[in-house]
Amino acid sequence: MVKAFAALIFALCLALPASAASAGKKPPDWSQLTPEQQQILAPLASDWNTLEERPRKKWLLLAKRYPKMKPDAQQRLQTQMKDWAKLTPAQRAVARENYKKLAKQPPEKREAVKQKWQEHQQQKQALPTSAPPSPAAPGAPVSPAASSAPPAAPAPSADKAAPPAAPASPTR
Repeated sequence: MVKAFAALIFALCLALPASAASAGKKPPDWSQLTPEQQQILAPLASDWNTLEERPRKKWLLLAKRYPKMKPDAQQRLQTQMKDWAKLTPAQRAVARENYKKLAKQPPEKREAVKQKWQEHQQQKQALPTSAPPSPAAPGAPVSPAASSAPPAAPAPSADKAAPPAAPASPTR
């Protein structure tokens, strides 16, 4: 019995440093990633070395699963990484908080939010991306003269007094 206990303690002593080293090991810098990981995580390249340990580990786990994903899931992940990389740190913090709040909601509420988001994305895709948004109502004809010149101010009516003119410079 004592021998078995001593062997167990010895085995734990040998295993402890190995597990402590792997638990405390910092995820690799960008230059230390494999070419495959770099290719998968390419949208995060510029931010990789500034990411904290936890997000790096998360992205590395996703990169490990990536080859087994279906092509549409791979494309969705690439799009999400690109969108995430475009966010500022403040926007990322807001996104994390919104995610936490949504995760606490009941399933019906989460499904309703998901549905609204999908509708929003469909509307966004339906909009033409080549022309800037027009100030006119959608579908209303716009004359060339009206679109190139600013709208004229309405003439003051005789029965209403004109508002006082704004000062030429701020008075602070």
